[in-house]
Amino acid sequence: MNLEKLKEIIRLFQESSLTSLEVEEEGIRYRLKRDGHRDNSQGQVSAGSAKPPYSGQTAQPEQADGGPDFNRITEVKSPVVGIFYEAPEPGAKPFVQVGDRVKKDDVLCLIEVMKQVTEVTAPKDGQVVDICLSNGSVVEFGQTLMKLC
Repeated sequence: MNLEKLKEIIRLFQESSLTSLEVEEEGIRYRLKRDGHRDNSQGQVSAGSAKPPYSGQTAQPEQADGGPDFNRITEVKSPVVGIFYEAPEPGAKPFVQVGDRVKKDDVLCLIEVMKQVTEVTAPKDGQVVDICLSNGSVVEFGQTLMKLC
């Protein structure tokens, strides 16, 4: 996992109501845990080798403060091959940013191929929790563009 990806995960964790989060990639497990008495700006990060998960009890999602429910992620996928644009024109404000709340059918981004522009809209009401590409990136059909919850 690259450092930028880890920083983004930590930022999303800090902005959420989650008290703990575990992410495993390439045999390394990252565990973020927040003490219940601390505010959202503090947390602990530890990395260790991967171990089989404990299969005793399953955690129930908590939504005490109305934060995003990361157990209900919806991936918004590209309907075509083309170029990803986050704004209607160069230098303009992006359609959405991480943390924005969107309504069903709000425009999230544009995909341009051979001077034809396709608007990608929100499939449901929700909150943008991840934008998976940078502006001007080439996208494939079915590639995840954004994640909503």
